[in-house]
This record gives sequence, C-alpha cells and structure tokens, in this order.
Amino acid sequence: MKRRISVFALTLVALCASATAQTASNNDSWVGIWQAHTFGMPTGTMTLAEDTGTLGGTLVLDIIQSHDGHPRVVEQEAHVLVHPQVDGDRLSFDVRTQRGDGSVQIASFVVLLKPAGKASLHCVNCGPDAPLVEMAKNP
Repeated sequence: MKRRISVFALTLVALCASATAQTASNNDSWVGIWQAHTFGMPTGTMTLAEDTGTLGGTLVLDIIQSHDGHPRVVEQEAHVLVHPQVDGDRLSFDVRTQRGDGSVQIASFVVLLKPAGKASLHCVNCGPDAPLVEMAKNP
C-alpha cells in the first residue's frame, strides 16, 4: 500500500513538472537586455521580461544631436512598453511620448528578430526619416 502511494505521488509530481514546463512561454529568445547602436554609438536599451507571466518591458531612447559635426547623446527618455505582442520573430509595441507642448504621442515600434541574438528596431509612425536601428542581445 505504501509503495502504491509512493508511486502515485511520484507520478503526480512528474505530471505537475511536465505541465509546468509545457505552459512555459516561447519568448525565451526575446527575454533579456537589448542594446541599440547607430552611428557606431549606443542609442538605446530595450529590456524584456516575463516576471508577471506576460511579456513586458521598457525602452530607453537616447536622443542624438550633432555638435560640431559629431553625433552625441544629449538626452535619454525612458518608456514602458504598451501592449507588447510577439508573433514569431516579430515584436510590436507602443510607447507614449510627451512632446514639448505637453501633448502625448503614441509611437509604434516593430522589432524583427534575426539570427545570433540580433534584431532590428523601427518606429513605424515616426515619419519617413525614422531609422532602422540594429540591436544586439546582451549575453
């Protein structure tokens, strides 16, 4: 009888572990810290995590201006990702930015996952001059 209960308990533990593993997300390739570079200099950081059970994170944008013909970071803006959605190798999200006049603009971003921990970030509604920014995931 004790042996039967032990076998049942071990089977139950194995089933629970298996169910937990199967409900784990497929976002492992996204979760982490991503560094953006433009003009050979850091231009932003995206952090992604699933601490709450769903994918969320932040985007820090480095504002670059040219001084004496050389680009440099003059400001940093931190934003929470709004409505992040993963569809395979594509991540989309919005951020709310506040303009100098106090108005709020929604900027919509798409990140395309590439091999070897690389990705490209693009703001799809920031105008025709919005750059395609290359990103690399920290190891």
